[in-house]
Amino acid sequence: MFKSARWRSEKKKKKIKIVFKLQFHATQVSELKAEGLTISLVPGDVGKPTGKTEKATVLDGDCRWESPVYETVKFVEDVKTGKLNQRIYHLILSTTGSTKSGVVGETSIDFADYIDATNTCNVSLHLHNSISKAMLHVSSLFLFLALMLVMT
Repeated sequence: MFKSARWRSEKKKKKIKIVFKLQFHATQVSELKAEGLTISLVPGDVGKPTGKTEKATVLDGDCRWESPVYETVKFVEDVKTGKLNQRIYHLILSTTGSTKSGVVGETSIDFADYIDATNTCNVSLHLHNSISKAMLHVSSLFLFLALMLVMT
């Protein structure tokens, strides 16, 4: 019996791994009356936090995190189109010291928008579902790039 040859369309994909250095600063948090705040990084496709800041104290309505968070983000680029997949992360701002319902608000950021940045990017984000008018300011710097060409 004769079977015809099946042609597979070869799709080449490039896997890219980038380490981002994230520095956080929250403003307009005086109305929260919280001792301290933390930020959790939750990838949209995972649903569980992959990174978290240390506790930072609120001083005069501002909250600065001294230590940066390093987050490794994996991208897939279609070689033909050059299009990158979205990598949306949810940033969840929470109060510390509270036993229940400590979430102040959350916002989202797509790291694919910052993959071509050559310098530090500063982004100001409004918090959604927030009990205050707090703003989250993120400084991101792309540190390390690893490429892998894969045929699938």
